[in-house]
Amino acid sequence: MSVDGRIMGIKNPLEQRKLRINRPAAIRTASLFTHFALGFVTGNVRIFGSCGPFGVAMAARAGGGVGGLMCLLGAGLGYVVSGGVGWSLRYLAALVMTYTIAFLCRETRSGRKIWFMPAAASAVMAATGALNLYGRLFRLQALVELLTEVMLTGLGAYLFVMALSSVPARREQDELRRDAGGVLLLCCFLMALSRITLFDAVCVGRVLAVFCVMVAAFGGGSMTGAFVGVITGLSMDLAAGEAALFTVCYGFAGLLSGALKRQGRLLFLLIYLAANTLAVFWSWETNPCLPALYEAFAASVIFLILPAGAMTMAVSGVRQPAAGLGESGLRYYTSGRTRELAEAFRELYETVRRSAESGSNDADVATIYDRAAEAVCAACPKKGECWQLNYVDTLNMLNDATDAMRRRGRLESADLPERFRENCRRAESFIAAVNMELRALIYRRQLKTRLEENRTAAYGQYRYLAGVLDAVSEDLRCAAGTDPLGERRLLRYLNSKDVNASVSVFRDPSGRLHAVVESARLPILTRESDYLDRISETLGVRMCRPAASNREQGKMVLLEAEPLAVSVGVAAMKKEGEPVSGDRGTYFKTEQGVLCVVLSDSMGSGEEAAKESISVVRILERFLRSGVEPGTAMKLLNSVMLLKNGENWGYATVDLMCVDLFTGQAGFYKYGAAPSYIRSGKIVRRIKGVTMAAGILAEEGEPPDVVRMRIKPGGVALIASDGVVSSQDD
Repeated sequence: MSVDGRIMGIKNPLEQRKLRINRPAAIRTASLFTHFALGFVTGNVRIFGSCGPFGVAMAARAGGGVGGLMCLLGAGLGYVVSGGVGWSLRYLAALVMTYTIAFLCRETRSGRKIWFMPAAASAVMAATGALNLYGRLFRLQALVELLTEVMLTGLGAYLFVMALSSVPARREQDELRRDAGGVLLLCCFLMALSRITLFDAVCVGRVLAVFCVMVAAFGGGSMTGAFVGVITGLSMDLAAGEAALFTVCYGFAGLLSGALKRQGRLLFLLIYLAANTLAVFWSWETNPCLPALYEAFAASVIFLILPAGAMTMAVSGVRQPAAGLGESGLRYYTSGRTRELAEAFRELYETVRRSAESGSNDADVATIYDRAAEAVCAACPKKGECWQLNYVDTLNMLNDATDAMRRRGRLESADLPERFRENCRRAESFIAAVNMELRALIYRRQLKTRLEENRTAAYGQYRYLAGVLDAVSEDLRCAAGTDPLGERRLLRYLNSKDVNASVSVFRDPSGRLHAVVESARLPILTRESDYLDRISETLGVRMCRPAASNREQGKMVLLEAEPLAVSVGVAAMKKEGEPVSGDRGTYFKTEQGVLCVVLSDSMGSGEEAAKESISVVRILERFLRSGVEPGTAMKLLNSVMLLKNGENWGYATVDLMCVDLFTGQAGFYKYGAAPSYIRSGKIVRRIKGVTMAAGILAEEGEPPDVVRMRIKPGGVALIASDGVVSSQDD
């Protein structure tokens, strides 16, 4: 242990307690000094030569506590230093009144509102200014200066609150207001330093202002350089109380030099100095300002010798960050979650499938004889002789009769050897018991087969769902994402029509452009007959609106128009003697630009068959509209039919044609459907399938017949129900 009470560099508890006690005091002292310094700096800022709104604005931001009192003292000292006691009396009174209001209202509900103190400070400045200008209040120049001072006081207080708030900004607009407050603080600091002049020629505040413009143009480019140049130049002109010389010089130099931000410091500085010199000489005859040239040169020297690390840090504050990948990251995250969900369903399918396949075996015909013997031979006095002493001989005789019993479906007396019939006292009863057990076995097998079919169809849903989720995951991963350029162009067009809207422009996984506009002022846009053409010109792609059934109030959805068009014709005829036809069909276009034509013919005829066909068509349409791949949708429909019918016999033929209106690629999917026909020029092609109707295919995952081909422009495709053409001549 050392003399000063430290062990291995650890301070003793008494010293740690002293540090804990002194640290809050140091923080409070630093906070009070900061309030005093901010008040002093803003109190030194004068615009138009005689207005000082920012000291009172900072006092309004500080509030009615001890920090507010220190800010009041600092601002009061700044006013006295910058303008003397006589000029500063009005602002000292305004400071005292502002602090008094803040102190008295700090516990009230209104006093805690963010707008209360800026409004109070503006009212105080208006009242004291009106009293100070008594007798010349209605002169134009005096009235303009007073109104400007009142507005800057309220706005400055609000922006100071935003800039110096310790609460993290949660919204983008709060972040923008905080940035604006930071810019205002910087301008106040520069205007305060503009009162300091070296060698009666170089203004310290203006040198730093030029340096800020250089950093902004070098880091952010022409737009940022021009913006910072105009803001800082306007601040210097207000502080000097002269014409807008520095606004023009700084803005013009920042605009030109920002175009060469990537060409190195030396070339950048040469362009900046040349532009600044030209701007100074534009007004040389009316307002010569040689110090502006000296100040630009001094700032360029600082900019040139600044170390690379310091330059990087300075430039990072003004450089606009590149657009983030949040939208892309969210898509990849959702894609991963969807894929994991698909794997979970696929594993669930494998688990239940293995469990179903490991069931007990009820196919051994020998169990029939065992059960019949238990029922008939248990009370026979010769059971020991037949089933114990001569067990092997008895079993061989029964096995010899098994083949005939299998073929016939029942056991007859002639199937058994004569020796068995002579020795068995209850042969007829035994044969009857065997036949009863055989029928029970057949019924169990049929029931098990049917249950297995239903179970397989139900378990197959897990696999189909896993496939659908895999497709969704792949769509999310491959989606092209947003189109920022298209969004900016569309927003500019809507603004030109006085339509304030939220806009989203993106491409789906197939590459089709989508545009969504949400606004309460959409009628202003849609009342023009050519608005779709104008939007198409804006986005560079021909756009169209989806079906009217998908439209929502205040929302307009536009899709990239398909290059191919299709004419659809429908003909139907009911069966003679029936009130309605049992066939049903529909056609529709998906959001992916695929035309789907569905035709179904259910078992039977009339109204009952029509209801079944309508159900089949509706189920398939829902799957296809939601984006499920047609082959998967057909297999899902087959399993649904199996589960729906249960023990009842039922089926439905399904004929599906899908045509991509962007490429002309077509797919024909058939479950027991009649042939389809494609005519291209003078050539006619027949497309037929071999699978059975949906609801009959018991095997899990039985796919439909699929034929893919490209339909050329001018081609004709025909899908028809059975009975339209004969099998001998079509």
